[in-house]
Amino acid sequence: MALELIIVTPEGESWSGEVDTVVLPGAEGDFGVLEGHERFLSPLRVGAVEIRDAGGQHWAVVSEGFADVGAEQVVVLVGGCERAQDIDRAAAEQAREAARAALDSLSSGAEDQVRRPGLESQLARAEIRIEVAGRA
Repeated sequence: MALELIIVTPEGESWSGEVDTVVLPGAEGDFGVLEGHERFLSPLRVGAVEIRDAGGQHWAVVSEGFADVGAEQVVVLVGGCERAQDIDRAAAEQAREAARAALDSLSSGAEDQVRRPGLESQLARAEIRIEVAGRA
């Protein structure tokens, strides 16, 4: 029996199928899951997902969320999931440059510092999208 992987976003299922292994971007670091894994729940950060199945190796980018890991099934609940082949690299590069420019223009004022975490998150997401797009 193989490990069942289900990735769910607010729009519905992004991935569903049997896999040999999956590597997820945990909040405390990446972790891999094989069939028979001990049950646990983990928060996820924006990052790359590596999926290996009978068809080979696949990549995706997920946003923050949670992974519910069990011995025979992994359910990933995230705000967004984008497969490597669906990433528009040019748009991701533009988003990266826009986020960098916005971060560079921030002052030390309280209002700008409130915006900083959101801009840093946008920059991180753009960079991981560019990285994963190169793996497609």
